[in-house]
Amino acid sequence: MTTFDRIRAMIIRDFELPPERLQRDTLLEEIELDSLAITELVFEIEDEFKITAENTIPRFKTLGDIADYVARLVAERDAKPVPQRPAAKAKPAAKRAAAKAKPASATKGRARKPAASPGKRKRSSARGARAR
Repeated sequence: MTTFDRIRAMIIRDFELPPERLQRDTLLEEIELDSLAITELVFEIEDEFKITAENTIPRFKTLGDIADYVARLVAERDAKPVPQRPAAKAKPAAKRAAAKAKPASATKGRARKPAASPGKRKRSSARGARAR
């Protein structure tokens, strides 16, 4: 469906005009679309085509003028680059290599001392003195 066909369908729906009266060269004054009706139509077109009209809407004479204007705005919208999220900063190669070379205990905090085996505990001096 062309831009004109979509706009034509909107006019038929919203303004209840017969389709045979709506051609590209149809003058807006012939179908009694005044500036307020055109402004309302532009708002509908913005929603339908996901575009934003310029602050000053041109003076349209025919339905074809509206369709050409909308086609231009759609083309401009589609020509704009899609904003992309910035890529995560890569670590320099030296930092990556250093991170890989560290032992696992260095990356997890302090190294733990091995626990003393239960059979080799030192006796306290007080205990040893009583036993003598």
